Amino acid sequence: MGFAKIRGKLTSRVGCRVRFGAPRDVQTAGGSAGYGSIVDEVWAYPEVNDMPARQSEGPDDWGDYSFSSQLIRWQDGTDSIRLAYYRRRAGEDHWEFAAQMTVCADAPTIKALLQKTLAKQEWFANPEGQSSSVDTLDDERPTSPQGGG
Repeated sequence: MGFAKIRGKLTSRVGCRVRFGAPRDVQTAGGSAGYGSIVDEVWAYPEVNDMPARQSEGPDDWGDYSFSSQLIRWQDGTDSIRLAYYRRRAGEDHWEFAAQMTVCADAPTIKALLQKTLAKQEWFANPEGQSSSVDTLDDERPTSPQGGG
């Protein structure tokens, strides 16, 4: 399945429609896709979205990643929160939605998951070679899922 290529800057996704395809077992049982719209969002590092495209820095350069949380309102009026990310390959000038298999759940579930994650303070201890801005707002930001830059 291909997703739209977002050329240039990665702009707000608020107002964009979303479609969640039903898993095969749900389809087999007669279920169908879910439709909704993004009604609010936050970005981990919004400045990444404005950065110009860049050339690859080597074979381990995964490109640029931008992480967000999106509030989705479904057609039936219920809401859920999706932890999403977008990727721009090094050397290309477009972003793609890259979180096809990501967390999307009701607010209490997301809250419980994030609270339990943040309680794992040792995870945020800033191991050598990784950037961390959990406790401070610095200029470093991870550009790949491994945390490298």
